[in-house]
Order: sequence, then C-alpha cells, then structure tokens
Amino acid sequence: MAGAGGNSLALIISSQPYSNRSARSDMDVALAAAALDFRLEVFFLGSAVLQLAKEKEPQDALLPPGYRAWASLPELAEIHVCAEKFWIDYCDHNGIVLLMPVEALSESQMRRAWRQCRHAWVL
Repeated sequence: MAGAGGNSLALIISSQPYSNRSARSDMDVALAAAALDFRLEVFFLGSAVLQLAKEKEPQDALLPPGYRAWASLPELAEIHVCAEKFWIDYCDHNGIVLLMPVEALSESQMRRAWRQCRHAWVL
C-alpha cells in the first residue's frame, strides 16, 4: 500500500456521482490534500466510483464541470485509488472507462487498507 503510515491520508468516499455537489467537494478535498503533500489513499464505496467515469458530463446533472480533475491527482501527489470489486466488475461489464487506474478490493480489504493510513477523512 503506497500510503501506509507517514503523512498518508485515507479519503473514504461514498458520495453518489452526479446527484448533488457533494461529489465535487470530494474532489476538492483530494486536491487540497495533494497540495499539502499528503500521500493519498482514496477509497470509493459503492457507486461513488462512478465519479471517475470518463464519459459522463456533470453538466447533464446541472453540476459544475471539474470531475475530470480526478485524473490530475497522480501528477500532484502520490495516490492509490481503490473501489469495491463488485463496482469495478460492473464498470468493466458495462464498458465504463475510468479516468485512472483503480484497484478492486473486497470491503474487508478496503477497511484493512484505510486503517493503515495515519489520517482518515470520511466524505
């Protein structure tokens, strides 16, 4: 795990994509943490991983643009992104391309991983 110990931050994200502005806030927190030199461990719970869908446009949901900024995080900070295996399989089966590499983990694997981070923030 890239962010174990040290100045690592687990971002545990459960916000539904394209349903309200909270998903945009998730991304803003990640960008701010990257600017503060945290190593990021990002855990998308359930359908929250669809925030990373390459082909979706937030304007369709009357939300501000910017979700694609998730793809810029690897250039700004050390980052490791995980999501539940069921949802990664769902994306693969439905041809949903994600903006960045996402590791598929079970729920218990994700819990173990985020507990290894020095800090955690549930969004």
